[in-house]
Amino acid sequence: MPQPSPRRLRNPVRAALMAAGLSLPLLPTAMASAEPVKATYRVFVGGITALDVEAMLEVTGDRYRIEVSAVTGGTIGRLFSWRTDSLTDGYVRGDDLRPASHRQTSQLRGEPRNVTLTYGPQGDVAASVSPPPEKDDREPVPPALQRGTLDPLSAVLDLLFAVGASQSCDRSLPVFDGRRRYDMVFSEVGRRIVDPSRYSVFAGVAQQCRVTYKPVAGYARSSPSGRFWQRSDPADRPPVDLWLAPVAAGYPPLPVRLETDSDFGSVVVHLTAVTPPAADRQIGAMRPPAR
Repeated sequence: MPQPSPRRLRNPVRAALMAAGLSLPLLPTAMASAEPVKATYRVFVGGITALDVEAMLEVTGDRYRIEVSAVTGGTIGRLFSWRTDSLTDGYVRGDDLRPASHRQTSQLRGEPRNVTLTYGPQGDVAASVSPPPEKDDREPVPPALQRGTLDPLSAVLDLLFAVGASQSCDRSLPVFDGRRRYDMVFSEVGRRIVDPSRYSVFAGVAQQCRVTYKPVAGYARSSPSGRFWQRSDPADRPPVDLWLAPVAAGYPPLPVRLETDSDFGSVVVHLTAVTPPAADRQIGAMRPPAR
C-alpha cells in the first residue's frame, strides 16, 4: 500500500534538484502510459572527461521509478575508480509526491558506501547508512529534521513536473540524502538558447534554473576540501545552472545541460543520448552531435 504523503506540493512553487518547478498536477494520460525514458550524460571537469552518467525515469499510473548510475571515465577514470548507483520508488497522488524508498550504493577504491531510506506514513524516514555518520566525523541528522523531506531523486522529479506544468523554477525543497540534510533553493533565470556542441545531442531553447544549497545538518565537523561538487565549507558551494527542455516523448522536460564551478575548474554536463526522443515537430531541437 502506498504511504501517505510526507508533504504537499503547493503553489507557489518550491524547488527541486538541478532545476526548479512547482505543484505536481495529475499525471497526463500520455505520461501515465509512456515507456521508460533513458538518458545518458557526460561530465567534464576542468575540460577533461570525469564521469559518465545513465538515468532512467519510468512513470506507470500513479507510480514512479528513477534510476541513476555514474562511473568515473576518461583521464579521471584511469586515475581512480568510483561508481554510484541510486534507485528511488514512489507514488503520485494528485498534487502529492510520495517517495516510498531510496537506495544508493557506491564504491570508492573498493570501499562500499551505502544508504537506504524508507518512508513512513507520517513523513518519518528510517535510514540505514554504512559507514555510519560518526565514522565520517559528522553529526547524525536528528529524526525531526529528516521528517517531511525528499530523497535527492524525488526532488529532481518534483522539479521536472513543475517545469513541465509551465511553472516557475522558484522554490525551495527539503532534502535528506541519508547523511546530510539541506535545502535546494531554485530560482528562475528564464528561457535561453543552448548552442550546438559536438558533445551534446541537444541544441535549442531550454528553461534555465539556478540551484543553490542551504546546509541544515549532518555536515562534517572539519569538512575536507577537494571535492569537485562542493567547497570546504558547504555554505560556499557554488550555484548550479541547469537547462531543461522537452526531449523525450510523453515526459516532462529533462536536463539537457548543467554548469557549475569547482576547485578543479568548471564542471559542464552534456546530454549525449535520450531514448525515446520526442518527435522533431515537438521540440525542433534534437540533433546528432556535430562532427
